[in-house]
Amino acid sequence: MWRLRIGAAALLLGMTVVSGCSPGEDELVDAAGVTRSEAESMSLYRQFELVGERQDRLHELLEEARAQISDEGWEWLYMGVIPALGPNVWSLPGMDYDNSYHLSGACAIYPEGAMGERRDLDPMIDYFESKGWEYELIDPYDYHEVEAYTGDGFIVNWRVQPNGQYSVDVTSVTYWGDSHGLLREVADRIPPDALRSLECAPGVYPMFPSWDDPPIYVPDLLNHDSGAGSHESE
Repeated sequence: MWRLRIGAAALLLGMTVVSGCSPGEDELVDAAGVTRSEAESMSLYRQFELVGERQDRLHELLEEARAQISDEGWEWLYMGVIPALGPNVWSLPGMDYDNSYHLSGACAIYPEGAMGERRDLDPMIDYFESKGWEYELIDPYDYHEVEAYTGDGFIVNWRVQPNGQYSVDVTSVTYWGDSHGLLREVADRIPPDALRSLECAPGVYPMFPSWDDPPIYVPDLLNHDSGAGSHESE
């Protein structure tokens, strides 16, 4: 796991706007080729659009990976619609809970008679090899998993466990961005009922909202610190 994670981090660190010298934190670019200062200069509207594009890619990868195993029987573990504040293990120096975010989504399936055998990784390994992705086998404790870096900012993980829970997890590297603003703008526009479904069916997941959608969140008027904030546009 660490070799792949270090490799992905090295890829991020290697992408700088100044070659041949040690870059400062403001010169480091994320997987989208964006520096911290460039992200800070973007309107929140543009950053919102980028989150939507990245969420579409995440769900595309998640669905394609699931299809290697089965088209039916999946349940959501987490839906991967709302950006998570701050960095994960695939991040850059200087990223924190205020200036960066990452995305993740996961589904689980419980195949009949499944016992978490090592050979149950094989369909996903074949898939990773067909895509030409670097992958790593991981055998911690009593379960097995394999994960691959897609080359465009995402890590796909397939885990098989003795309790019969098999899961696909897709996680992005960390992107520069106004994490708190994006969390507010996205979460305020998603109907609560959209996040309560358990079934993880092909092509079925909460759609990323449009900037033009009115915020659903209603502030507590008795709480003078509450409120969804203003919505800027380009």
